[in-house]
Amino acid sequence: MISFRYNEIPKGLSDELLEVEADELGVEGSVITRVRIQLKFNKQDDNLRIQCQLSAFASLTCDRSLDRYETMLESTYEVVFQHDVEDEREELSGTLRKLNPSQNVIDITRELRDTVLLSIPVKKLHPRYLKDGEITEFETSFGDKEKESGHDPRWEALAELKQKIQKN
Repeated sequence: MISFRYNEIPKGLSDELLEVEADELGVEGSVITRVRIQLKFNKQDDNLRIQCQLSAFASLTCDRSLDRYETMLESTYEVVFQHDVEDEREELSGTLRKLNPSQNVIDITRELRDTVLLSIPVKKLHPRYLKDGEITEFETSFGDKEKESGHDPRWEALAELKQKIQKN
């Protein structure tokens, strides 16, 4: 659980660096091993803005070659707590939540967990298949030279069947 006491956050700008294991964010059993979180606080009279920059160490399996590889996933997110919020909302770049100073606990675990999980790529590609940020060609060869020429004898039976149907 990543939480802070509201009254202990200094007014104005401040920052904090945390390094946590994945299970502290509730992402146990995933490909994420540990997460480094750089938090920048901006506390004013009526709001608290927290900018989060996350670096997650992940062990992924390439979808192309099934090779395992280690990588660093980077992501940012912003959470704003305000006194006069009627309805809380979440967007891709940040969250707006109601600030309740009497509660004195600011919990951002859910936002951090979601940000980490959303940073995992849908298609995982080993770095050796990337060159200057572009995906390299993946060469395959199956079968014999006849198939590579574009002529596949298996389609001949279908072509003959089509001709018979068209004659009738």
